[in-house]
Amino acid sequence: MTQNTQPPYLLVGTVTKDLLPHDRFTIGGTVTYAGSVVKRLGWQPVIITAAAPDFVPPPFLADARWHILPSAAITTFRNVYTPQGRQQTVGPIARSIGPTDIPRDWRNISLVHLCPLAQDVEASVTRLFENSLLVTTPQGWLRQWDANGVVSLGDWQGAAEILPRVQATVISIEDIEGNWAIAEKWAGQTSILIVTQDKEGCTVFHQGQRLAVPPRPATPTDPTGAGDVFAAAFFIRYHETDDLWHSAYFANVFASMAIERTGLEGIPTRAEVESYIAQHPAEKV
Repeated sequence: MTQNTQPPYLLVGTVTKDLLPHDRFTIGGTVTYAGSVVKRLGWQPVIITAAAPDFVPPPFLADARWHILPSAAITTFRNVYTPQGRQQTVGPIARSIGPTDIPRDWRNISLVHLCPLAQDVEASVTRLFENSLLVTTPQGWLRQWDANGVVSLGDWQGAAEILPRVQATVISIEDIEGNWAIAEKWAGQTSILIVTQDKEGCTVFHQGQRLAVPPRPATPTDPTGAGDVFAAAFFIRYHETDDLWHSAYFANVFASMAIERTGLEGIPTRAEVESYIAQHPAEKV
């Protein structure tokens, strides 16, 4: 057996069952979308998740290193689109992931991505990775839901505990309902905060500075998981280069290409992204 020389990228979070019309579903969640980017960029996805016994990893990630915690259910989401906008419901929800669920020999992986989806990664997990670039997409820590499972934006109770312990955080402008005051508050508690802004690119907060990073124009075909795709591309490129501006632009281009295609197999290659950047360099302003 040949040894895998790809650098490992640890993802911690639950997979999801995303319900579709006509009793269909797809396997989703940040670990799925980000994991597919990790693989495409030449890293090895290492995934800690919780799922029901009948869960089968999606084909594109069948060769990832999975650590599946037994759960009575898989976290299930349904999106209903109304004239007033999207209504999202959640339920059932998988068991949470805590410090004792993280194998000791995985706690020194150099790049660790915490991927909560429904309050399902315990804040204390952030204390385990002293030798890692610890990053997060905290959307699942922002969600709250009522007795019927209807999801809404909640107050991130653990922000003051978690943000000082992570080196980079990616949120979307939708996550904060357009309230830049929230982003500015969180940016003051952490090293790097990035707010993705769809067609407007993204904004990077770092050491009191605020940088607007331009987008690559795109015509979306399948925007599902775009934020997760952006985040994984950014985290990997930043780990490789330590260059915030370049990494954010790389992630903008990467995500814009991904949403122009359908499904996980449409995620672009590193060569495609680098070719575009070489032809369309973005100036830092």
